Amino acid sequence: MNPGELISFFNIGFAGVIAIIILWFIFRKRRKLVIALTSMLVLGYIGYFLYYPTLKINTHTKGYGIVIEYLDMNYPDKEFTISPQHYEAGYTVGDFQVNDIETPTIGVTLRVDKEKKVMQIGTWSNLEYPTQQELWREIESIYGEANTLDKDIAEISKKDEWFDGELTAFALTIDDLPAIALFNYSKAGYSLLELREEDFEDYVIIEKEGYVFI
Repeated sequence: MNPGELISFFNIGFAGVIAIIILWFIFRKRRKLVIALTSMLVLGYIGYFLYYPTLKINTHTKGYGIVIEYLDMNYPDKEFTISPQHYEAGYTVGDFQVNDIETPTIGVTLRVDKEKKVMQIGTWSNLEYPTQQELWREIESIYGEANTLDKDIAEISKKDEWFDGELTAFALTIDDLPAIALFNYSKAGYSLLELREEDFEDYVIIEKEGYVFI
């Protein structure tokens, strides 16, 4: 169990102790009744505590089926990877990481709520710290609007590269149109300095730090 769940069980147990004290005070002259009620509360608490892991597994399994139905209904022409299929420690029950099979490194987090409704609550990326030569792939996750299952993923390819220390330049095509991406790169971190595209011409020009990139 995670810390939040343990705190919840502690609060339930504390409330149960208070309830037992109140029962003993109210029915102090009827010991058999109060013992029976106390036993029911204690056994109920222990039973729920022991059953809780199974409850999480069953709830997650039902949520997995709901997500599959949601994706089949709303995106019949796409294929997705959904994880975890079975509940795993460290995951929130009802939360699933989903990605289009064509973009395995980026995706969204879907949640199935108590009303069995599916909603997006976040995005994710499993890209490791990139090498300087592969830095251009970061454009795939940040290009265009925020990542959703409805987002049309741009087709990005690298045509050329240039490095001068931390200054990094890539000649790209984005959906068959020319583009230049400039990054600052070091082992301590990296950042996108500029991304410029050209909709009408066959070339792009950027001036940066005394350099002209065409």
